[in-house]
Amino acid sequence: MRVYLVRHGRSAGNLPGRMTGWSDHALTEVGIEQARRVAARLAPLGPMPIVTSDLRRAVETARIIADRWSGGAELVTHEPRLREIRLGEFEGRSWDEFTADAELAARFDADPFTTPLPGGESLAMVSERVVAAFDDALALATETVAIVAHDSPIRAIVNHILRVPPERHWTLSTSHGGLSRLDATDGWISIRFLNDTSHLRGLDTTIDGTADGEVPVRAIVLPLEGEPEG
Repeated sequence: MRVYLVRHGRSAGNLPGRMTGWSDHALTEVGIEQARRVAARLAPLGPMPIVTSDLRRAVETARIIADRWSGGAELVTHEPRLREIRLGEFEGRSWDEFTADAELAARFDADPFTTPLPGGESLAMVSERVVAAFDDALALATETVAIVAHDSPIRAIVNHILRVPPERHWTLSTSHGGLSRLDATDGWISIRFLNDTSHLRGLDTTIDGTADGEVPVRAIVLPLEGEPEG
């Protein structure tokens, strides 16, 4: 089975230095174009079921992808467990405000994975719900499925597959409109490519830290949980 991980297009809430979690923002014009380019890339590979975060920026991206296929709207399933991290009191605030909170910053320095944000979630909580949603999405599909989500959920899925230790959770990041592909075969998951943005060339994506396409990671093969290694 083939799984495509799609990060939503850029939204009005994705501002440099600003923290965005569960607040609901529409795609910008650039975000719409990013979604259209992902859709064009996936169009010849579908139709396929699409499981998306229920936040507006992800739903709009999923609908743009689904619209390339006849009856596409019926392919989209909303999944709240694929939402971005819930930021609680820090929703919409700046990273400078976060780092200025010395007590909270100290707790994160000591334990960044299981320390929750005030009124929000920890990374461990995000990973638990996202991995459960990912497992259910795999059960939903027979051949191919697309998952449209956010940076933190995609990171949680990939880190789960790679068994990345909690202290290395932040090593991976993704770009708006980035596309990854996983293959699940006979109890194994193979990461065929990760955060490929070659389809976004020519767009101004410097807000994501990348002007063109990322070099994809290919042929990383690992056993599913419970399968023997080696």
